[in-house]
Amino acid sequence: MSKEGNNILVDFSSVEKNLPTYSLKNKGVQAICIDNILGSLGRYADFSESFLPKSFTRSSRYEHIKSLMEQGIDLAPIQVYQILDSYFIIDGHHRVAIAKNEFKAKYIDAEVMEVNFNFKLLKDKNYIFDSQQTKNFLIKLESYAFKKSTMLNNNILIKPLVVTELKSYAVLEQEILDFKQKYHNGEFAKKSIIYASYKWYEERFLPAVNLIEKEKILSKFSNRTYTDLYVWIQKHKYFLSQQAGHDVGFDYTAHDFMEKYKDKNFLELIPSMFTDIIKNLVKSLVKK
Repeated sequence: MSKEGNNILVDFSSVEKNLPTYSLKNKGVQAICIDNILGSLGRYADFSESFLPKSFTRSSRYEHIKSLMEQGIDLAPIQVYQILDSYFIIDGHHRVAIAKNEFKAKYIDAEVMEVNFNFKLLKDKNYIFDSQQTKNFLIKLESYAFKKSTMLNNNILIKPLVVTELKSYAVLEQEILDFKQKYHNGEFAKKSIIYASYKWYEERFLPAVNLIEKEKILSKFSNRTYTDLYVWIQKHKYFLSQQAGHDVGFDYTAHDFMEKYKDKNFLELIPSMFTDIIKNLVKSLVKK
């Protein structure tokens, strides 16, 4: 990530680079929630996340637009792109900044161009992003694609599936698809994905999360979720099982994972786990 600082808007062009194809639909002028405006086309670095201008002295344009709004003069609607329930300003940054910060407005009139896209979950996808805000929004798109493909709705799940790393939803989706094919000799193979998804959640995910919470494993990894830990422990389980020559089980893996990585932050897991994978592969080749 090249852009510094956390207090910036999401850059629409950075999101756009990760959408293979998309189309636009003009939804006309409507009142939109200002709090749902999180990005900009071209001016993401000029305003903070709360839409305060970054420059210390407000421009003459800012003051002029503020004066017009104070006089009750109707201004043209702003223009935005809409992706899911989020908006990106095309034109009207100052109007939003003034409405939000000077008048404490909750809504603003906008001409809305809806972005319709096809977003596939791929474990080997190479994302392009330049800020934490953009990364978080891409995870939101992954969450949407995961819900659409698996029918798992976080609004009704006891333990919502929430992650903080890109491509984690792709790993979960593949696990569910494998579960669908293999469960009880293919019982779910020809049924809708929803049957396998909720059975996987009930029989695989929930017991694992209960163990993670019981053993307080998450306390060792700040700013992460139990779903993050589930994904990483499952990866760790695969390589331990490869090394042992049999399925070592989630319980054993969880304890081994915690002991091995509890003193490392989450980003350090990647190179250290990769090293372990190489060692295991070398050992298996030596045995042969």
